Amino acid sequence: MKNHRLDKWSEDIDQLELELPKGHKNLFFNSKKERFHRQIQNLKNNIENYDDCMISVEIAAIAASARDAHTTVIMPITRFIPFEFYWFPEGIYIVTSSGEHTYAINCKVTHLNGIPMEEVIQRVESIVSHENDAFLRAQLPKYLQAVEVLYGLEIIDEFDHVELAIETSSGESLEITVPTYGYKELKGSKIRFPQVSEENLPLYRRNKLKNYWSHFIFESNTLYFNYKSCRDMQDITVEEFCIDLMKMINQEAVNRLVIDLRNNLGGNSTLLEPFISELTNCQKLNRVGGIYVILGREAFSSALLNAYALKNKTSAIFIGEATGGKPNCYGEVKSFELRNSKLQIRYSTKYYKIIEDDEQESFFQCNHK
Repeated sequence: MKNHRLDKWSEDIDQLELELPKGHKNLFFNSKKERFHRQIQNLKNNIENYDDCMISVEIAAIAASARDAHTTVIMPITRFIPFEFYWFPEGIYIVTSSGEHTYAINCKVTHLNGIPMEEVIQRVESIVSHENDAFLRAQLPKYLQAVEVLYGLEIIDEFDHVELAIETSSGESLEITVPTYGYKELKGSKIRFPQVSEENLPLYRRNKLKNYWSHFIFESNTLYFNYKSCRDMQDITVEEFCIDLMKMINQEAVNRLVIDLRNNLGGNSTLLEPFISELTNCQKLNRVGGIYVILGREAFSSALLNAYALKNKTSAIFIGEATGGKPNCYGEVKSFELRNSKLQIRYSTKYYKIIEDDEQESFFQCNHK
């Protein structure tokens, strides 16, 4: 008797094997073609031993093995751990929690379902599409929230709760059991995250729902411009917003401009180009100490193109941490859907060569020499 579930997965895996190399600009730039087909065959050989979550993460691992951060699998996640994690140099910490678990905020996670975090990180890393360590550190904590991912990687074996071992700032070790929640439950009335007033947040964490916004700091005559996404908003486009920004720069006592790109994962790099051109010709600010650009582990793709345009065309000073984006990289993303599972497969169709050194992994490697 045929197993129709496995037959459908086999069809999807065949589709992946055919379409991903065909659509990608150069899928095997960093790994051998033979390895890709061997991964596909290994999955098909073992498919009877896997459930749907396991097959999904295996497919994600195949895409991630290309080492192209734009080539990835979008997996439908229905249940979440009610924590936001962040990867600090000292380890994985809980930085936000649902109201009933606020005691866990600022605690280090040492084990997940009894598995040491070092091993958890190693397992999750295999499905995170990344080109450098900075982007891995930015993206991996988000996967730790996703129940289906953790289940597929055999880190947890239950969908409705998760066991964690945490360490408090005083060094006390605690073992906790946390329920998981659906997306609507997290965003709805059943469970709410603690609300912190905007004025008590650092600037870069404010206005989370906006792609871009600005704030004038009167004490230092500094104009702060947070550019979080290279995408137009419905109420005001990037072009319109930047026209208003330049009017303020020209008419008000603005001594310096800070452009914050640290959390910008990209979009359309051309949207900011007119503003960069205006800054190039702005004698008021285009001087040493007049423009600062903040970069970070989530600065990626089009945001990195904008950063290099600012570097090449202005006197901007760059600060922050290593960028998640690699200067020379693949991009211009397209996607296809696996026919049966409906998994979205994203892939790159263009190569961007910004600098001569193909081996440079981050913006700051060059700047810090």
